[in-house]
Amino acid sequence: MAHDEYLRQLTARAKDGTIPQREVKEIARTISEGLAGRDLYRLLYAVARAGGPAYESLVAGYLIHPEDPEVSALAVQVLTGHWRVGAKYRKQILELLGSPEWDLSDDAFMAAVSGAGEILHDGFDAELLRALLKLADEGRGEYGDDLMQRLAVEAIARALGASHAESLRPPEGVTRSEWSQGLLRAARDRLHEAARQP
Repeated sequence: MAHDEYLRQLTARAKDGTIPQREVKEIARTISEGLAGRDLYRLLYAVARAGGPAYESLVAGYLIHPEDPEVSALAVQVLTGHWRVGAKYRKQILELLGSPEWDLSDDAFMAAVSGAGEILHDGFDAELLRALLKLADEGRGEYGDDLMQRLAVEAIARALGASHAESLRPPEGVTRSEWSQGLLRAARDRLHEAARQP
């Protein structure tokens, strides 16, 4: 079987849960020993999907991965969205929210924005909420910031308790602008409230 075909099948088997744990272990060893090469993304995906949270430390090791920002983005999505352990890695998420220069196509950054919303959905974190608010208000001072600001608003909706579906669009009869402004006000109120508590 050609290597590319093996990887394609591996991804499919990871999705439908048919990779035996023995094989997951071998793939994890390949990654740990630095032998994954250009297949790192697909191999890490297979381990995360088929091996589950037992491989948390392996996946977390790729949160900051300048060699391939897509791998970084995958690690963020798995830890924050799937396994709900993102709060342990808030330091790395904050670093990625700072738009590292190696993240040329913003893969890791956008994953971090959504990931911050997931972390905040599970528990309050003033620093993460402030970072999302700043992004929603100001963008990053770049051309085409609308998308980034929109992502930040959706992450804030998630942070304030909205379901995935509810966080992607305003309710019926409310404009996106009104919805956004309401969410930002609620987020600021949340920060003020937290600051007042001893």
